[in-house]
Amino acid sequence: MSEFLRTVLYQKHLDLAAQMVEFGGWEMPIQYPEGIINEHMATRQAAGIFDVSHMGRLYFRGRGSLPFLQHVLTNNAAALKVGESQYTLIQNEAGGAIDDAYLYRFKPDEFLLVVNASNREKDVAHFKARLKDFPDIEMLDKTFDVAMISLQGPLSRSIMETIVTRGNLPEPARNCLSLVEINGAETALARTGYTGEPWALSCLLKINMPWPCGPF
Repeated sequence: MSEFLRTVLYQKHLDLAAQMVEFGGWEMPIQYPEGIINEHMATRQAAGIFDVSHMGRLYFRGRGSLPFLQHVLTNNAAALKVGESQYTLIQNEAGGAIDDAYLYRFKPDEFLLVVNASNREKDVAHFKARLKDFPDIEMLDKTFDVAMISLQGPLSRSIMETIVTRGNLPEPARNCLSLVEINGAETALARTGYTGEPWALSCLLKINMPWPCGPF
């Protein structure tokens, strides 16, 4: 048995003959038989899909969530409206960086913080040590319950428009969010990609739902 964690798409990677490596404690694909250059060009010219389910997904609920996040993060969480996200840092008492993260507000009463895979356990421990000072807050680690997939490239928007069955894509700018349905599965969409493409989407959906886009 492997000592590393595996995402819900692990078997799909094997079926596609991916070269698997350890990354942040997870078994992740580094490339496929077509090669990195072909994968790069396909993403730049059309679109590429990436399994980023290894990243940590921490949900914060309750009236104490905003004061808590204001305390433990460097960016201004209070500036986020529903449907917005921001890049931020998790800080220690001396002002040093524990991890960098992305904070999302898909719903009025809930925040999602996506953290780096290798730092997830450390981040959770750091937060738990401070939660006792903040009433009416619940932290849920849903890393193993919610899949996270990144779709990037110039055709990302047209691809998503063909598969979204209810709701609208996040527009008009970077860091915008939306909640949609794809074949009945609630899917959270975020324009927070790192490749510089005008359309780069991160998609979050419950693991017990089938991947609604069909085969890769």
